[in-house]
Amino acid sequence: MSEKRHMAYAAGVVGALTVVSRITGLIRDVVVGYLFGAGTAADAFFVAYRIPNLLRRLVAEGAATAAYIPVFSGYVVRGPRAEAERVARILFTMTALVLAVVTLVGILLAGPIVATFAPGFAAVPGKLELAIRLTRVVFPYVFCIGMVAAATGALNTLREFAAPASSPVVMNAVTIAGTLALAPWLGIYGLALAVLLAGVAQMLSQLPALRRHGVPLTPCWEPRHPAVARVGGLMLPTVFGSAVYQINVLMSTLFASLLPAGSVAFLWYAERLFEFPLGVFAVALSTAALPSFASLAERDLAGFRETVGFALRLVNLVAIPAAIGLVLTAEPLVSVLFLRGQFTAADAAATARAVRCYAVGLWSVASVRVLVPAFYALQDTVTPVWTAAVAFAANLAFVVVLVGPPSATPASALGGAMAALAGRFGMLALRHAGLALATSLAATVNLGLLVACLGRRSSGFGWGAWLVSAARPLLASAAMVPVVLGVTRRLDWFDPRVPWSVRACWMTLAVGAGAAVCAAALNVLGGAEVVAIRRAVRARLHGPWGSPS
Repeated sequence: MSEKRHMAYAAGVVGALTVVSRITGLIRDVVVGYLFGAGTAADAFFVAYRIPNLLRRLVAEGAATAAYIPVFSGYVVRGPRAEAERVARILFTMTALVLAVVTLVGILLAGPIVATFAPGFAAVPGKLELAIRLTRVVFPYVFCIGMVAAATGALNTLREFAAPASSPVVMNAVTIAGTLALAPWLGIYGLALAVLLAGVAQMLSQLPALRRHGVPLTPCWEPRHPAVARVGGLMLPTVFGSAVYQINVLMSTLFASLLPAGSVAFLWYAERLFEFPLGVFAVALSTAALPSFASLAERDLAGFRETVGFALRLVNLVAIPAAIGLVLTAEPLVSVLFLRGQFTAADAAATARAVRCYAVGLWSVASVRVLVPAFYALQDTVTPVWTAAVAFAANLAFVVVLVGPPSATPASALGGAMAALAGRFGMLALRHAGLALATSLAATVNLGLLVACLGRRSSGFGWGAWLVSAARPLLASAAMVPVVLGVTRRLDWFDPRVPWSVRACWMTLAVGAGAAVCAAALNVLGGAEVVAIRRAVRARLHGPWGSPS
C-alpha cells in the first residue's frame, strides 16, 4: 500500500475515533455548562485547567509525539527488535521522571503561575485563590497525559492508531461520570477531581495495546543512551514550534481575565466548538501523516513532497467547508448545545461571537498542524520555532489592536503592560471576540511563513495543485451558503421561549442540508483527494478495523 493510501486510511481510523471523542467532549462541556454556566467558578476552573491543558497539548499533540516517532521509527526499521524494545523502556522511564518533576513544580508554583496568566482575577474577591486551589488539584493530570503521549509515539510508529485515538473517549466518559457524581457534593472541586480521575483512566487504557504489540513497560534507567539525547534534542525546540496556537490561546486567557466576568468561559466554550472539526480531521491527519513523512524523508524526497502536498490538499477539502459552515451555524450550535441551566442567552450570544472569530483561523490552524510535522520529519526543528515566534509576536499585536481597554486592574506586570498597550494603540473594542480573532490571524501569519520556507526547501513542491484544490471546496462551500442561511434565519436562536427540541431539529436540518450540498458539490467537482477519501471509506467498510484491506 502506498504511503498516501496508508496515510488516508490511518487518518480515517483516527478521524472516526476522534468523532466519537469530540461528541463525548461536547457532551462533557454541555454538562459543565449546565452545572456551572459562565460565572466566577467556571472562569476559575477554566484557567486552572488551561495551564496544564497547555502542557497536554504540547506533549499529546505536539512535541513528544513529533520527537518520539522519528527516533523510535529508526530503531524499529533498522532493528533488531530487542534494541527497539529497550529504547521504548528507556524513553518511558525518562518521560515518567521528567513529568513527575514538572508536576511537582507546577503544584508548588501554582500561585505565581495563575497570578501571571490570570492577573484580572485578583480584582474579584476569592476568584484568584479559587483558581490556584483548582490548579493544584488538576495539575497531576500532566503526568498522566504525558505518559499517554509516550505510548502514542510508540504505538503510532508501529502503525497502531486505534488505541491512542480512543483514549480521549475514555477521558471524556470518566469526566462526565465523575462530574455528575461529585459536583453535587463538592461543587467546582468535583469537576477538577473528575478531570484528574479521567487522566488516570486514559493512561491505563493504553496498557492493553502496548502489551499486544510487545512493547515492554518495565523501567530501564539509561539516561546516557543516544535515543534520550536525540528525543530531547528534537523535543525542546518542538515544544514552542508546534504549540504557537496553544500559547496564543493561553495569552488570550491572560487578557480575558482583565475583561468582564465570563470572558474566559466564553472563549473556552467557543474553542470547544472550534476544536471539533479541527480535532476530527486536522489532528487525525497530522497524527497519521507523521510516520509517513518520517519514513519518506529518509529514502524518497520526491515522494515526501508529494505526500505533504496530498495532506495539505486533504486539509483544504475539509477545513475550508468546515470553517465556513462554523461561521454560518455558530448561533444554532451554541444555542442547542449550551443554552440551558446556568448558561444564559447573553452567555450564548457572547460565545457565538467568539466561535465565528475562531472559525476564521480554522483552515490556517489545520494546515499548520500538517506542515509542522513535515519539517520535523526533515529533522528541521529551527524553522517551526522562528515562524512560531513571529506568529506569537503578531498575536500580541493583534490583541492590542482588536480587544480594547481592560475592565479590571491588572495584578501582574505582564497584564499591566498589555493593558497599557491596548489603551494606547487599540483601534477596535471587540473584547473577548477580538481575542479569538487575534488567535486566528496569528495562525494565518504562521501558515504563510511555513509555506514560504517549505517552498524554498522543496523546489518541486506542487503549489499550483494546492491552490487549485482550495478552489474546489470554496465553490462547494459557496453552494451551501444560501441553503444554510435559509434555515438558520427562521428562528431567534436565543429566545428562551423556543423549545429546545425545535431548535435542535432546525439546527440538525441546517447542518445536515449544508453538509449534503457541500459533499454533493465536491463529488461533482472531483479531485484526487475526493478519490482518496472514497477509497479510505471503502477500505473501512470492507476491511478489519485495525489494518488496511
